[in-house]
Amino acid sequence: MVNLKITTALFTVLLLLFSCSHKSETETLLSYADTLMEEYPDSALRSLDLSPEEIEGLSDKECARYALLLARATDKCKLSLLPCDSLLNVALDYYDDDEKEKAVALLYKGRLAVEMEEAEEATTCFQKGLTIIQDFPKELKTKNLLLSSLGNIYFDAGYYDKSMEIYQTMYECCTTDLEKSIALNNISTYYCLIEEKDSTLMFQREALNHAIASGDSLQIAMSKHRLSLEFDSFDELDSALYYEKMALKELPQKENHGNYYSNLGYLILKTGGSKDSALHYLNKSLEDVPIEGKTSCLKSLYNLEKENGDYKKANTYLEEHAAIIDSLYCMEQSTEIQQLIYEYNTKMRVREEQLKGKRIIYCTFAGFVAICFIIILAYQNYINRKKRIQLQYKQSLEQTQNKLSSLETTIENNQLMITLLKQEQNNLKQEHENKEQQIEEREQTITRLKKEKQQLLDWLFAQSNIYQRVITLSQQTTSNKKQMKALTTTEQEQLKKTIFGIYQSYISFLHIEYPRLTEDDQLLLCLQETSLSPLAIAICFGYTDTHPLNQKKYKMKERMSREESKV
Repeated sequence: MVNLKITTALFTVLLLLFSCSHKSETETLLSYADTLMEEYPDSALRSLDLSPEEIEGLSDKECARYALLLARATDKCKLSLLPCDSLLNVALDYYDDDEKEKAVALLYKGRLAVEMEEAEEATTCFQKGLTIIQDFPKELKTKNLLLSSLGNIYFDAGYYDKSMEIYQTMYECCTTDLEKSIALNNISTYYCLIEEKDSTLMFQREALNHAIASGDSLQIAMSKHRLSLEFDSFDELDSALYYEKMALKELPQKENHGNYYSNLGYLILKTGGSKDSALHYLNKSLEDVPIEGKTSCLKSLYNLEKENGDYKKANTYLEEHAAIIDSLYCMEQSTEIQQLIYEYNTKMRVREEQLKGKRIIYCTFAGFVAICFIIILAYQNYINRKKRIQLQYKQSLEQTQNKLSSLETTIENNQLMITLLKQEQNNLKQEHENKEQQIEEREQTITRLKKEKQQLLDWLFAQSNIYQRVITLSQQTTSNKKQMKALTTTEQEQLKKTIFGIYQSYISFLHIEYPRLTEDDQLLLCLQETSLSPLAIAICFGYTDTHPLNQKKYKMKERMSREESKV
């Protein structure tokens, strides 16, 4: 009996010592990761790489703190927050609404919701986090991040005025030049959207000044890159080219240079610079630019090589362009599958709490079968959709070729003649001047034929009833905008059908050049090619003034810019 009591006492002492040792090791690990967080987030993330068994051994307090550190390190490394989902739920349950850590947990839960395209849930998390953080006036960093995330949600949803208010509040919370530069970048984007040139450039220059004051070379490069894009949107190409060159000089070597090289190549082409230089930077951009931006680069390279007469290289770039478009489609399908898997796994975690023991095996097996079924259906849908797209493209191509065959044949013959004449020019130097004159005449012929083609299309549009209706509406004399009339929904559909039928070749070009443009975007670009006034074009979309049309133009330019190179 005595021996039993002694054994029990010794076991209790050993257990207490082990618990104290474990607690000390965990606290040391978490504190070490916290010290690395700001300057070396990747190292912090590696130190937090614990096995599921180790995580289960943590106390509720340790697990909650670990969840916040892991989410913070993951977010700083620009990785998916999906693996942090269940741990963030633990943190949200552990911290009360009167603790600042609850606001931090809501911040990363909201960013995970943004990643999963659940805007409503993300907005709720950010708003609740801001409510909590109001009681902690010294926690400006967390408040700044919450405001930035909420402002981006409103901006992406089209509530630009509301996002502007949040960005201004965000700027007031900034304590460093780096934070002020980021906030001013967002404010500048708002003014660029509403086409207020002076305000756009003023705030962007102020953002650049704060970036320079911070000494952060990456932020300096990004601010100059933004200035370049904004000057480009206002057709000040020389300034845009200057700031893009300056941005490249500031950008750290370890950062991705793809978007910068791509924009520089496009600007060189737009300003009439050396085609060789443009080719150089566009090819360099292919090494670093994200896969979404490679399509426009490859298309530009194809056009350049075609103009240079190197049809072999041109064809190579065109094939790569087509392959990437197919790859992007596969990636989209994969993302949808991942989201379905995520939603399913979330439901499974709830079910696992309700159903213990043997039923867990059944649920896991059912989940595996469901996922396999989803993958099979998704793959089959991809194959069928690809076939439909190929068939539709073939039919559209045949129709376009039948309508414009004569003009296109003439253009191609003249282009071929130019190539032959250039070859003869190299072989027969004594006929140099004569051949150059012939080349010039052929190029003039091509230009004239293209102009004639466009005039014919414009004439066809001018003969339509819907064109006359638009002209009549645009000549309204009333001073009250509320009394002005615009095209009805039925008339808009009639207009779209008429435009898409007449300008089909241009629509096909836009589809290839910018595959993500909407039908409204394509319609707007076609209308801009006509002689219609801005007010008449606004009436075509059901507006009675040009302000909504300017917003639509900005969104369209933004989508086109994202395909070419995204900031």
